[in-house]
Amino acid sequence: MAYGAIPGDGTAGAAEAPQQRCKVAVAIILCLLTISVVPLANKAVLKRGANGAPLAMTACQLLGAALLFGLCHVLHSAATGALARPTRAELRRKARNIAPLGVAFGLKLGVTNVGLSLVSVELHVLLMATDIFWTALFARLINREVPSPAGALALVGCFVGACLVSTNAIDAVEPGDAPIYAIALNLIGPAFQGIVVALLRKSARREIDAENTSYAEFTFLKLCFSALAAFPVALLYEGVAAVATLHLETARFAISTLLVSGVQLSFTVLATLTSSTSVGVVGTCKVVPQWLLAFVANGTSLSPQHLAAHHLQHLVGVVLVTLSALLWAYSGGAHARRDTAARVLAEVFDAATPPGSPSRATSPHSPALLKLGSF
Repeated sequence: MAYGAIPGDGTAGAAEAPQQRCKVAVAIILCLLTISVVPLANKAVLKRGANGAPLAMTACQLLGAALLFGLCHVLHSAATGALARPTRAELRRKARNIAPLGVAFGLKLGVTNVGLSLVSVELHVLLMATDIFWTALFARLINREVPSPAGALALVGCFVGACLVSTNAIDAVEPGDAPIYAIALNLIGPAFQGIVVALLRKSARREIDAENTSYAEFTFLKLCFSALAAFPVALLYEGVAAVATLHLETARFAISTLLVSGVQLSFTVLATLTSSTSVGVVGTCKVVPQWLLAFVANGTSLSPQHLAAHHLQHLVGVVLVTLSALLWAYSGGAHARRDTAARVLAEVFDAATPPGSPSRATSPHSPALLKLGSF
């Protein structure tokens, strides 16, 4: 079984399992290698020309990543002979399935970069580690995912470990320098992240799992909607003058855009192979490389004696997150919540005898009856 995957609809056979595990492993490695460096790269861009317009920088970054995936999609489709003009029905379906995700992601990335412009990289990444709580919450509300008992324990461990790291970060990394509103803004980003991950799984299941859309096209459309959401917000929040005079250093901006593209591709692949909660667990694991990078960038010694003496809470949090992620993988992750018998029976009777039509018979192909037969 893939990492933390929902058992699914029975569409994946035993022969596909090794290939799926390989895809998941590659996606996790790509995600951790890129997501751990993104805040450092974005901070470098913000300090050199975009410090007064983080939302405009976000919109440009989203547009650049969208163009990259759009070019990949066109070249691949042309090489395979699958390049064709989509119909209006296809465009409407893709917009309906992907637009909510794209808009939510554009707002999330904008909030994240505004928060990043107000605090240090170390404090930002450690506060963002609390996103596992929101991911689990919205996975339950949107995708009806229920973790196993061991999986629930693993989620608690991830959340507690992330909180240990975040709580210690305020005192150990940036004592008294960050205002309350800046910390609050950096905690809104994780809430948006939970919504985005849940919508990503939902959209990917409808589009990619049904083989209607490739990874590149799906990510291209998502980032286009994200850029369309970020640009108006940038104009309203930062003003036309700040957006018009935005200066982006080409090399650093290109590197940050490539890193963001790698994160988005890995998350999309994971969302098609695992549950949305599993994507959140992988996202929480970023605290390990980010913690190391934060301490190296801050000039802090990583010797075991120094960490045990001065940053024990950090160390305990990182170890707890790592062990909890391994427990999540071992426990099988989450499963889809089934409809209750009472709800299905209510649907059956509602379908059979709606108000004003007591004699109407229920169709044998009624969705309610098909659902009843699954118990």
